[in-house]
Amino acid sequence: MYANGDEWDTNQVYGFDAEFDKTTMSYSLTSDHFGYPLTSLSDLPPATYNVQAEFAVFKEWTRANAPPTFMPTSCVSKDGSNGSYEKPDGTIHSKPTTFNTGDDRLALELVLESVIPDSTPASPGCAGLGEGVDSDEIKTVRIKSDMLSEFYNETIELEACVLLPYGFAEHPEAKYPLVLANGHYNPKFNPGGEYRTTNPECNEDDGYDCVTQNYAYYLHKNWTSIDEDMPFTGSRVLLITMNSPVPFFDDSYAVNSENMGPYGDALIYELIPEVERLYRGIGQGWARGAMGGSTGGWESAAHMIMYPDEFGYALSACPDSVTFSRHTSVNLYGNDNAYFYNSNFKRTPTPGYRDGYSGVTYPGYKTAYGDIISTFQEMNLRELALGDNSLSCGQCDAWEAVWSPIGNKGYPKRIYDKATGIIDKDVANYWKENYDLAHILVRDWETLGPKVAGRLHFAVGGSDSFYLDNAVYDFEQLLLSEIGEDHGVEFVFGAHQGLGFQHCFRGYEYDEDGEPLPNSITRLTYAQDVIPRMTETFLEHAPEGADVESWRY
Repeated sequence: MYANGDEWDTNQVYGFDAEFDKTTMSYSLTSDHFGYPLTSLSDLPPATYNVQAEFAVFKEWTRANAPPTFMPTSCVSKDGSNGSYEKPDGTIHSKPTTFNTGDDRLALELVLESVIPDSTPASPGCAGLGEGVDSDEIKTVRIKSDMLSEFYNETIELEACVLLPYGFAEHPEAKYPLVLANGHYNPKFNPGGEYRTTNPECNEDDGYDCVTQNYAYYLHKNWTSIDEDMPFTGSRVLLITMNSPVPFFDDSYAVNSENMGPYGDALIYELIPEVERLYRGIGQGWARGAMGGSTGGWESAAHMIMYPDEFGYALSACPDSVTFSRHTSVNLYGNDNAYFYNSNFKRTPTPGYRDGYSGVTYPGYKTAYGDIISTFQEMNLRELALGDNSLSCGQCDAWEAVWSPIGNKGYPKRIYDKATGIIDKDVANYWKENYDLAHILVRDWETLGPKVAGRLHFAVGGSDSFYLDNAVYDFEQLLLSEIGEDHGVEFVFGAHQGLGFQHCFRGYEYDEDGEPLPNSITRLTYAQDVIPRMTETFLEHAPEGADVESWRY
């Protein structure tokens, strides 16, 4: 299948809504259908093109607060991570064919014939041993959520992958803190680096995949070590990841939302307590922590601010917009248009994506060029070609689905017109009062401040690929101006040799020579670096009489 994306080498894509015709399975693409980067079929330069059609399957959802609405059956492939960027199970496609614009044809007939099968049997499962097959160390917890099932009027499940602390069976009296590693959908346990019990037989010179395998083995060796200088000695915890795909994206953002439902409450009051019941969790907020990057970074900060009695620590790395005074590069409060900066005479596009993602190359530091890969307008128009009504399963649409109120037709209200970029200030104010984490913390400082100070930590690259450093910077400046220097929230902006780190910097970690490690390495070592600092904070804030001994072996 031909890929399209935000990069310069993207392929052309066109999209339109259609009823499924199981008799002919034939569809016509015409110049009236919207496309990206070129908006119309008639805009294609004369040439012969390779073409393939994909049919993303929708179903009718009957949410409790909305009229029946047709939305994707899923945005994920159950056998792959970051599911919103894969082809969901059930997607139907045609054979590749050719199309010659020199034939003066203004329409293209495509016939669907092949269905991507249900991949559930091929799911690796939490332990990587197959769906429903656990190991001695990694367990699967899957529950029916009563809250979400009531909201969607059908059975909705939540899933957690749980890494048991070393010595769990040998210490039956121990009760453990719980650490939630937030992030995108992944059927396999991956808290920021995978976990494997065998030494990989590969050479790191062969490529980055071998690097990730080696670090997955390092996590196992660290996790099971009893040496005093190892990161988890004295810091034994339940380490969990969670899967919560929704019709809009591969992840629910783990908060309550008019469009997605009460995922925050379901996670915190249904799923986490069940994990703690099954595996001897302490079950109190002071002994729970959250960590994650990007989507998981926003979720972790949101958990600390929106549920301050349920969490005792949060690391928010390279988070999605934590204030909407800078939503990537866009000031939703001050700008009139999301696609262009305010100006009487100029029309300067707002950027959306710069340089490259440095988390999957080795060694992978930021390049010095600062190239704009995609404008914010281009990123949104691509999503518009893939689906209207915030249904592209893409990132900008997902933000609308999480943070916007629900519209009369059952779809999220647009924060800005997807075609023109004009910002809806009423929706922007809704975002501010309900999901602008900086605004909420300052607004409710009298009650939140004492619970959050010393427990909330931000880290972001000084040149984040998606301009997410802008909002973190504004967050810090708002605290300084409204609360003062003793606000107690940590902010780390990553740079190396005069260049800001890209997405997704999670904080400094150093090699033997004192040089900061690149994102491509630190993204694999969240647990080793963060959990020891997290448990120190647990101990500092533990109430009198709390169990601060049984898990410290």
